[in-house]
Amino acid sequence: MTAREWLQKAKREKFAIGAFNVGNLETFKAIVQAATKLRSPVIIESSPGETKWMGVDNMVDLAKNFSRDFDIPILVNLDHSETLEDCQVGIEAGYDLIHFDGSKLPLEENLEIAKKVVELAHQKGLTVEGEVDHITGSSEVHSGSAAEEAAKGKFSDPERSKRFVSESGIDVLAVFFGNVHGVFAGGDENLHLDILEKVVQALPDTFFSLHGGSGIPDDQVKEAIQKGIVKVNINTEMRQVFRDSLETALEKNPDEYAMYKIEGSVVEAAQQIVEHKIEVFGSAGKV
Repeated sequence: MTAREWLQKAKREKFAIGAFNVGNLETFKAIVQAATKLRSPVIIESSPGETKWMGVDNMVDLAKNFSRDFDIPILVNLDHSETLEDCQVGIEAGYDLIHFDGSKLPLEENLEIAKKVVELAHQKGLTVEGEVDHITGSSEVHSGSAAEEAAKGKFSDPERSKRFVSESGIDVLAVFFGNVHGVFAGGDENLHLDILEKVVQALPDTFFSLHGGSGIPDDQVKEAIQKGIVKVNINTEMRQVFRDSLETALEKNPDEYAMYKIEGSVVEAAQQIVEHKIEVFGSAGKV
């Protein structure tokens, strides 16, 4: 099944597909093992920094290899690419989904580039995600409040979103309704579900993604999925569990230099996060 077909299935059956960022092989393995265990489709994604670190062709090849070896669908998403050139690299490499993020640009410039990305990607049968209202925060662990971070941006407006989708031709819209990138020590990670509902009503034929899924209460994520979210992005929690579990493993094995001998616990810790998310998203058993 193509990315569009999986998103259509998710929309029809009211579940979401987890999109997990990957910056190393251990995280990749954790995601694949969780998806295999729970028989769930999964999206592997890489931000510009992660793509450069892993290698664009490596991301696609690893996904194909794991998909074949474990007999599960693994889609690959180019996450938050901010230039046409970066999107073109992902398109040529064979990514299944291309997220062009022009939300920091003036609306007209955002639309101009988004149209070009859509044209190039659709020629190859790929799915395109766009972003018009910039989702604040960064994929790190923050000391402040999520509500304070969200207040730095402007939540999605139904009419503005409708114009953007209509004129750009994108397939998936990244909605901003209280979700922010990162995990916040101060909490307050709450979704404004009434805003999501209005945007979904204005665009009944569009797919919707939830960015900044880390740290949001499970019940709110579940309700957002029931209201139309079909893709949930998780990054910070993956980075957090990887670093914390790796530090623990190193402390317990101070004399071991063969990293693969101690990283089993690291993969297992990350896998547990992914398994939990898959259960929350309702995608378990969909393969």
